Formats: sequence, C-alpha cells, structure tokens
Amino acid sequence: MKTTPKFLKDDSIIYFALNIFLIVILIIENLYVYAAISGLILIIVAVFTLRRQIQREKELKNYIINYTKNIESLSVNSFYYSPMPISIMDINGKIYWFNNKFRELVGDEAENIENIEEFIPDFSLKGFSDNKEGTLNNIEITDSGKTFNIMYYRLEEGRFGNDSSYVCYWNENTAFANLKTKYNDERPVSMLVQIDNYDEISEKLDKGEKSAMTAEVEKILDRYASEMNGFVLRYDTAKFLMMIENKFLEILEAKKFSMLEDVRALKGSSEFSFTLSIGTGVLAKNLTQLLEYSKGALDVALGRGGDQAVVKRINSVKFYGGRSKAVEKRTKVKARIISYALRQIIDQSSNVIIMGHRVGDMDSLGSSIGLYAIARSRGKNSYIVLNTVNYALKNMYERMKKEESHYTEALISTEEALNLIDQNTLVVVLDTHRPSYTEAPEILSKAEKVVLIDHHRRSEEYIENPLLDYVEPYASSTCELVSEIVQYMEEHIKLTKFEADALLSGIVLDTNSFTFKTGVRTFEAASFLRRNGADTTDVKELFNESLDSMKKKTEIIERSEIVFGDAAVSYIDEISDDSNVIAAQSADELLTIKDVKMSFVLVRNSDYINISARSTGSVNVQVIMEYLGGGGHLNMAGAQVQTQDMDEAKSKLYEAISHYKKENESL
Repeated sequence: MKTTPKFLKDDSIIYFALNIFLIVILIIENLYVYAAISGLILIIVAVFTLRRQIQREKELKNYIINYTKNIESLSVNSFYYSPMPISIMDINGKIYWFNNKFRELVGDEAENIENIEEFIPDFSLKGFSDNKEGTLNNIEITDSGKTFNIMYYRLEEGRFGNDSSYVCYWNENTAFANLKTKYNDERPVSMLVQIDNYDEISEKLDKGEKSAMTAEVEKILDRYASEMNGFVLRYDTAKFLMMIENKFLEILEAKKFSMLEDVRALKGSSEFSFTLSIGTGVLAKNLTQLLEYSKGALDVALGRGGDQAVVKRINSVKFYGGRSKAVEKRTKVKARIISYALRQIIDQSSNVIIMGHRVGDMDSLGSSIGLYAIARSRGKNSYIVLNTVNYALKNMYERMKKEESHYTEALISTEEALNLIDQNTLVVVLDTHRPSYTEAPEILSKAEKVVLIDHHRRSEEYIENPLLDYVEPYASSTCELVSEIVQYMEEHIKLTKFEADALLSGIVLDTNSFTFKTGVRTFEAASFLRRNGADTTDVKELFNESLDSMKKKTEIIERSEIVFGDAAVSYIDEISDDSNVIAAQSADELLTIKDVKMSFVLVRNSDYINISARSTGSVNVQVIMEYLGGGGHLNMAGAQVQTQDMDEAKSKLYEAISHYKKENESL
C-alpha cells in the first residue's frame, strides 16, 4: 500500500484531534449547539486540508516529471556535446546515432554514412560479438592520420534495431601511437655479415685481387647501411657488423636482401665470386639479446649452406636467398677438432646410444654403424635405436645378420633405449637435426648429453643445446662426415669390410652414385673406405631391387606430367613397404628428362602423403619443401603433407612451386 512521504504530511492532524476532544467535552456538558458548530467547522477545515494535500502532491508530481525531463535533456546534451566522439552501432556496423564530435571526426559526409565500414573499411567488428564490453585498440583513420582506442558497451537487446547494439567511446591515442611507431622504427637491428666462402676463394686469387674484392664487398655493405641510417664495422678479415634502423628492415626483406645478389655479381679474374651469410637480430629486449639473435641467425644461415640471410625475431625465423650450392670446405681442421672432441665425450660417457631419422635409409644406418665402430673402439657399450627395418634397409639388415651378427644385438627399440639411459649416457643423433624427425624424440628429452652430426641444411626446428654439433651442408652425406671422423681418431680404428661397405653405401645413396653433391672430400672419404675393404660391387648389391620395383618405377615415369614448364610431377597411390624408396629413385630418374630442372614424386602412406623432391641444382627444392613443412638440401629434399587426398597434396605442392617461382622471378 502506497503512503505519503513523511515530509509531505500536514501537521494539522494534531489540531483535528484537539477539536474532536473539545466536541466530546461539549457534548458531555450538554452544550449541543456549540458542539454542532465545532463539528461543522471541523468538517470545513478537513475538506480544505484534504484538497490542499491533493494539490501539493499534484504539483510535486509535475515538478518531478519536469525535473526528470531536464535531467534526460541534460544527459543527451552532455553526450551530444561531449569532447569525446561517441557513436551507437550494431554488430554489423550500422550506425544509429553519433554525437557532435563524431560528426567533426567524420566530416561533411557524416549524415550520409550508414555503416562504420564506409568510414573505416578495415574496421573489425569481431570484438563486439565476443564480449559485452571491452576495447578495440589502435583503430587508425587513414584520412585524418588519427588513431583511437574504442571502448564499447553492449546496450539492452532491442534498444536499437533487432541486433545487439553498442555504445562506442572513441578515445584518441594518436600521440601514443606515433610515439610507439617512432620507437619501433628507430629500434636497432643488428646484422652479422660473413663472407662464407672467403677461405676457399682466397686460395684461387692473388693477394691484391682478394683485397680488392673484399673492399668491394665492404663498399656494397656500406652503401646499404648508409641508405638505412646505419653503419658497417669490419671486425675480422671476412666478418662485418651492420647496424640499421628497424623501419628499413621491411624494405630489405621485400627486396629479398638484394645485397646477396650484388655481392655474388662481383667476379674475380677466374670468374669466382664471394657469397654472404647474414644473421639478423630483431626486436630483442636489449642489445645483448639482440646480438645473441644475430649470432643464432648467422649459425642457421651457415648451417643451411650460406649465401642467404636469416632474420630471427623472438617467435619466428625467416629465410632469404640460399640459391647457391654450399661451397665445399677444403680444410679438414674442423673434422680433426670434432674428432678429438667426440673422442673425449665418448670416453667420459657410461654408454652410447645412436639413432638416425625415422624411416631410415642407407645414410642414416650406415653412419650409425660407423659411429658404433668408433664407440666400440673406445671400449663403450653402444646401441643403435631402430624400431623397424623398412624396405630401404632390408638388404643391409640381411647382410648384417650373415656377416656381423653382433650388430643385430646392438639394434634396440625406443623402450629398451629409455631403460639404458642414465646421467652419463651419450646420445648421438645422425642424419637429421630436427627432434621430431628422429627415430625416438623422447630419448632426447631424457638424455643430458647429446651430440649431433648431420649434412642437411639447417631448418628452424633444431635440437636444443647439443654438447657438440657438426652440421656441414657442403658434405654429400652423413656417412662422409663420419668417415672423416674415423680417420682422425687418435688411435687408428680398423673398420670391418661390412662397416666400410655400410659407410660407402650411404655416400652412394645421397650422391646418386657420385653424380650429385660430390666434392673432393667425398672422393677422399670413398678412397679411405676403399682402403678399409669397401667393395663397390658389394655396395651395389645393397641397392638391388626386384622386378616388381622396376615395373613400378616405369609406371611412375609414365604417369608423370610436366608443370610450370620445368617441373616433373608423378605419384604412387597404393601403400606398400617399398613406395618411399621407389619414389626417391623415380624422382632421380625424372631429372634425366630434357628441360626438367626439378622433380617431385608423391607417395601415399597410412596417414599422410610423402613427397620426394629432386633438382639439378638450379632450383632450391629445400625451400619449396619448407613451404610444406619439410626440408633437406638444395637439390634433394622431402616433406610430409598431412592429408589422404592426393589431389589436395598436389594442389599444395603446385602452390609451393608457384610461390617459389614468384619469389625467384628470374627462374
């Protein structure tokens, strides 16, 4: 029940009570005339008082209504004339209302704009649907050069239109945005630049010409640095530090680090040219971390064969260049140093566990056998992790059982290896540097001491903090690297004929019988193995295949097609044990077709499609495979596409080839 507020009540009730009391006394005293007169007066006063009370309440109600209207008018006016732009729009960007400041912001076209995207084309409405209230940061209005943070709040459903509507407060932060942009633009970028084939080319040039070419390289770097508000400091014979401003890095990346081409164009008297490796550190917390980024990026560039730039940010690594073949290192000093260090590490270990990459091949298993021979010569218990013997290893495994049966006992599974690991166990990873590609990635998580030996160009994924790493992309194979290490062990290691054949088979596989990626040191390693009993005829028998396999290769070549004018593509649709091996061999065969510079064979596996890629050297198939998550060498690479649809895999491959060709328009 509603009651009148106390402050509106009239105090005349007291007088009414006194009058009634007086009337009662008059009646008791039999003064009826006076009592009647008093009653009449009381009724008149009561009617007058009641009418007055009703009038006062009516006046108060009108006052409250008028006051409320004034408040609402004041609120609307305060919104409309607010110094901050305010608008009301729905989830689709339709504008229902805006204030005077928003009108000034939009300009003369304000009345004609129905949707916010007419004013800001790239305006994102996604945040509206996700939250009832929040902030859209750094909304830039291109025409005015202003930047805003938009604070929004969802209104009651149906207030404006049928969809959810939001009141938006446009808080200008142009000054802060400009300051932030200026800060980011002027942040230092460090670039460690190295002439990666300086020693090799220097041997072929006289002293004067070598100095002249080095000076030309420095001149090119200095020109680029001055254009980017930076400087170049030469701190070693063939090493430079370049510092530039961050705002120029985007231009440099857009030009694919054109300084690489400029330096490569410098020719000596014998048509020899220098190539650069560039490690670029960006957006680090401090100068120390910036230099660490640059060093890490330079290591990656050198590990991928040089002649390229690597840009390392906190969460990403990008590659540019890498179109040249890795230059063979003539000096074997590093091989001697690695051999000595490896011997020391093995001697200090309780046992040695060796593993290559999953889906092993002759290079992976052959180098594992060579490393096993080294560890055995140091008197250590050694094991090779091999979970399955695939088609590619079948011939070697059968020969192993006949000639070196103790090796079959050394082959262990992942579970057995995990049980053998203690704090002094040494794990040696061969023929891959990517943890996810190893035979047993979980072993790396448990082991404290890891040594890495590989010949593939380095990718972004890399085994963290190895005790010793020997990654040389110039080498033909990991077997070549292991053969050199064997030669420089302090005590001479006598390889058995089987071990020598196993190492030579890895070299034969990865060079395609000494036709690809074969250097002087490759033949020297083969000569060493030959002196230790390796027989080329016996090695050839390890690659013997069945008549069915030969027929499959013929079918693959028959169904191949030429795309992009110089790429041969074929596929194997049925799943079989020998498919991956046959695919690799078929890719080699397709390169013999006239005008074909690269070849790809797709193979269906149980839950993915594998791609074997080959090139004559003029195309970097490693970069193409990296687009698909794979990797390898300039002229030999591979990738796995996570699909069972062959057409989809082909489409992704064509997309990767197209992307590569656009990036390298001269091809």
